[in-house]
Amino acid sequence: MSTVKRIAVIDCGTNTFNIKVVDVGASGGWIPVFAQRIPVRLGKGGMTKGTIMPDRMARGLDALASMRESVRNYKVQEVFVLATSAMRDAKNGGEFVRKAKALTDFDIQVISGHHEALLIHEGVMLNIPELPEGPCLTMDIGGGSVEFIMWKGRDVLWSRSINAGVARLQMLMQLPDPLGEEGLARMRPFLEDVLAPVAAAIEVHQPKLLVGASGSFDTLADMAGTRVRHVRPDHAQSPEPHPLVDEIPLSIWTRLRRGLIEGDLASRMEMPGMDSARVDLMPYSAALIDWVLSKGHVQSMCRAPYALREGVISRVERGLGLLPG
Repeated sequence: MSTVKRIAVIDCGTNTFNIKVVDVGASGGWIPVFAQRIPVRLGKGGMTKGTIMPDRMARGLDALASMRESVRNYKVQEVFVLATSAMRDAKNGGEFVRKAKALTDFDIQVISGHHEALLIHEGVMLNIPELPEGPCLTMDIGGGSVEFIMWKGRDVLWSRSINAGVARLQMLMQLPDPLGEEGLARMRPFLEDVLAPVAAAIEVHQPKLLVGASGSFDTLADMAGTRVRHVRPDHAQSPEPHPLVDEIPLSIWTRLRRGLIEGDLASRMEMPGMDSARVDLMPYSAALIDWVLSKGHVQSMCRAPYALREGVISRVERGLGLLPG
C-alpha cells in the first residue's frame, strides 16, 4: 500500500495568500503538485487601527474560496491553513476565521510570531544541507512582521518576530516615493528602536551569513539574476530534491539598493526581475536589509526558496505536531 499522501498548506499572510500542494512520503523528496500566490493586502488601510477592513476581508475570503476549489480539484487529503501577523493583530481576526470556516470549511490556525519564526527556520534548513560553521541569521520579511532567527548548525540560538513588516512600515511612516536617502534617514530612528533586540543579538552572535527566506528575497534574487528556477516536464509525477539557496552577492546588492532607494515607482518597475506585486514595498525591504547589513558582521547573503509553508510540510512528513514546541 502506498504511503504517499497529498497535503496542502495555505499561508494567509499580510500581503499575499499562498497555497502549496505536494505529495509527501515518496523516497527521494516531495512531489510538487500545485502552487499559487494571490495578492490580498489583508492589512491595507487597517493595520495601524488593528482591524481588517471590509474590502480586504472580502478579498481574503475570495482568495480562500479559490484555493478551496484547487484543494478539491487536486483531491487533497489534508489541508493546513495558517495565518500570521495581520490576522493575529486584528481585533476582527476571529470574524475572518469564522467566515472562512463557513465559506470553505477551512480551520484557520492563527499562529504566534514565535511559532512563525521556528516554522520558517525548519523550512529554510531544507535548503542548506551543508551547514556553515559559524552563526547565521535568517530573515523573513513579511507585510506585517519580520522574523529573525539566529542559528548555528541545527540549533536555534535566538529568534524574534517583530512588527516591522514592509506594509506596516509603509503605513506608519508615510514616506514619499522615491524613498531616497532622506527617507531612509527618517526611518532609521524607528528601526533602531523597534529592532533593538535584533541589534543586540547580532552583536552577541556576529553572524557572517544572512539568509533571506523567500518573499522579498525571491524578488532580489530575480533582480540579481542568481535565482535558479526548476523546470519539471513530468510535473507531479516524480519526487524532487529540495532546492538549494541562491547567492545574492553583496556587490550586486549595492547596485540594487541604489535603484530601490533612489528610484521612483516607475523606474523600479523597469528594473529587470522586479515583481509588480511588490514594487511599491521593495524600498522598505531594502531599508530593512540595509539596516541589518549596517551592523557590520554579515559578509555574504543568499536567498532560501523555502519558508513557513515548507516548514509545515516538513513537520507533517515527519509525523510531528503542526507547531514546534
